[in-house]
Amino acid sequence: MVVFPEILGTNPADKGIILNLRIPENLAYFDGHFDQISVVPGVAQIQWAVHYARLHLGLTLAFSHMESIKFKELLLPGQVLQLELRYLTQSRKLEFCYRSDTSEYSSGRIYFHDDRI
Repeated sequence: MVVFPEILGTNPADKGIILNLRIPENLAYFDGHFDQISVVPGVAQIQWAVHYARLHLGLTLAFSHMESIKFKELLLPGQVLQLELRYLTQSRKLEFCYRSDTSEYSSGRIYFHDDRI
């Protein structure tokens, strides 16, 4: 069962990383999400952002809250895009943005508190 996008490459970015991703055709989240079209749910996009921040940016703090979460375009099977992650240590804030050359799909800020996971 595939629950994460395929990583095609990574690039360092200011206070973060950019991951080049491909949405798998057989992503587990597609099953039963919408009957008419396979769409990556927003909760999966948030989970991916936190997962990759923990994996690539060493984030170990516990989730606190989110703000300014925006889902602008649908993420579909086979789509190639970038996930930009920036972690601002002082404010314990993770900024994420899923985008391609032509669209911004979603973005937001996730805050963490001092407790460790």
